[in-house]
Amino acid sequence: MSEISSSSPYIMQIVGYKNTGKSTLIAALTRYLTSAGRRVAVIKHDGHDHFEMDHEGTDSYGFAQAGADAVVVMSEKRTALIERQATSLEDMIKYLSAYDWILIEGYKQAPYPKLVMLREEKDFSLIETLQDVIGIVSWLVHDKKEYMEVRENLVWHSVLETGDIARWLVSLERHEEKRKL
Repeated sequence: MSEISSSSPYIMQIVGYKNTGKSTLIAALTRYLTSAGRRVAVIKHDGHDHFEMDHEGTDSYGFAQAGADAVVVMSEKRTALIERQATSLEDMIKYLSAYDWILIEGYKQAPYPKLVMLREEKDFSLIETLQDVIGIVSWLVHDKKEYMEVRENLVWHSVLETGDIARWLVSLERHEEKRKL
């Protein structure tokens, strides 16, 4: 497939409650989009601030322990940047502006188009609390017609149809305005 050219990336948030399959879906969408020639960046929100990217015994860990506010590790094919500071979602999106797609896991209140993951009936309440919801990815097998009549312009996908979801994302490149940074 042909590569897209852009001055700003397409952005899609994948949101939902814990254990709804957000990371699994993002991995599948990333595989599809990259195989279609798209450059993809993924941002994952850690609401508990407990992730650790570096480990004791490495030089980079030692530099951080010595007081470095930023440590960069670079090789011929990879670059890793670890900073001891918070970065806003907007600043990270600007930093990643050279990519075709930015997939964001979490940040439910951010103002970007969202796919909401639903595992149980009670998860429907999440949709009513969010802005910019454009689609649902559901584990539920019941008839969606009743709910969809209430919310116009929402697309409904089964969690089992990741290829269809990915093709739908690619179709947005032709029909939707890009999010301006």
